Amino acid sequence: MKYNDKVLEEFFNPQNVGVIKGASGKGKIVSSIDKEIVKLYIVVDSNKITEASFQAFGCTSTIACCSVAARTVVGKTIEEALSISSVDIEKELGGLPESKKHSARLAEDVIKSAIKNYEKKSKGEKDDAEDDD
Repeated sequence: MKYNDKVLEEFFNPQNVGVIKGASGKGKIVSSIDKEIVKLYIVVDSNKITEASFQAFGCTSTIACCSVAARTVVGKTIEEALSISSVDIEKELGGLPESKKHSARLAEDVIKSAIKNYEKKSKGEKDDAEDDD
């Protein structure tokens, strides 16, 4: 598998890695394709994501995509973050091999999952993601 330099840079030097204790929202996605697990933690203040971090048990492209996703959501409003697509993530990485495009979709899905969790928490509702850390 041949990855471009941007993908390898994100894989070897991922940013925003780890758990944020007391996060405003957290998302978790398990890939139906290859059982990779990705988590995204976000801190929201006044409808803006001020901090984000991720954990990933996955391949090179999944770690790279999650690193981009976590970095990209910071500074965005909830609405702006929801508009980040797999195409945006892949474009930031300069492209992915066809067989690895699902990694960008995982990253998009985990952003949406973390925001959904945040919205549920802010309404006082319980979410399954709360049971996992």
